[in-house]
Amino acid sequence: MSREVKRPFGGLREEHVALTERRILEAGTRLFLERGYVGTSLLAVAELARVAPRTVYVRFGTKARLLDRCIGASVAGDGSEGSQFNRSHDIAFAAPTLDERIRALADLSSGIMDRSAALLAVGSQAAAIEPEIAAMEIAGLRNALKQLRAFAERLEADDMLPKGLSAEGLSDTLWALAGPRTIVSFVSDRNWNSDQFAGWLVSTLRFLLRAG
Repeated sequence: MSREVKRPFGGLREEHVALTERRILEAGTRLFLERGYVGTSLLAVAELARVAPRTVYVRFGTKARLLDRCIGASVAGDGSEGSQFNRSHDIAFAAPTLDERIRALADLSSGIMDRSAALLAVGSQAAAIEPEIAAMEIAGLRNALKQLRAFAERLEADDMLPKGLSAEGLSDTLWALAGPRTIVSFVSDRNWNSDQFAGWLVSTLRFLLRAG
């Protein structure tokens, strides 16, 4: 007779914690997008997530940290089989052809546009009045530049850059083309969708990296 496999208590508790945090993040994301940073309170987030207010404070501490976590979760995307960000990132850094790497970078950037542009805009607006968020935004921008520079350096190491173009030069160009602020601007100022942005980024990078 087969015996039922029972989950350890600790495993069930971890699942409960993860589910609670996901509900809080979903509630926070919804309210930040609907009401903005100033109009959102941790109490309102707790009510929408159907958890005790203390739970939100214990898990996240401040509204600024909650917004930062909401942005981080949106950038990562669905984690069911590894995050959407990581899947595109891995292809962008390891695909055998330049075209595949360009397409993967475009997928990565347009995915962030789809999932995160609106939240990033909320963060930028809040940074003007909230020093904690301003510091978080600077850290996020630095990390984005670090990732773009690493992509350029990998292309250079794999001899995929045209003659006369260095990884350093490409890094600055990528920042202008696909940095977080550019992504937000294309949505808020140009009203582009992610398909338009991906197509434009692919064609631009193909021309740049092939024309030298």
